[in-house]
Amino acid sequence: MKGYTKEMIREILGTSCPEFIAESGNEIRRRKGNEMRAGTRPYPKYPSKESRIADTSGMFDDDGLYIFPEEHGFNWMEKVDPDGKGYLPGGKVS
Repeated sequence: MKGYTKEMIREILGTSCPEFIAESGNEIRRRKGNEMRAGTRPYPKYPSKESRIADTSGMFDDDGLYIFPEEHGFNWMEKVDPDGKGYLPGGKVS
């Protein structure tokens, strides 16, 4: 086993050890998953494809796919080759 356990950290720090050592990200994920399976925490609700299609906000198209706003993102080739030739010598993007 690599690393230190919580008990080992408490022994090293002695009285200067805080009472509460925060959960790691993996411990939080595991705890939440166990709570959802046990029924003490509700599962997250994501919008279905049907509800996205029926949405009238204009954020989704007729197939339920998100519509990105104008000027969203950038063209990678314009960043790499600002002259607009559309290719790089050797044909590689590095």
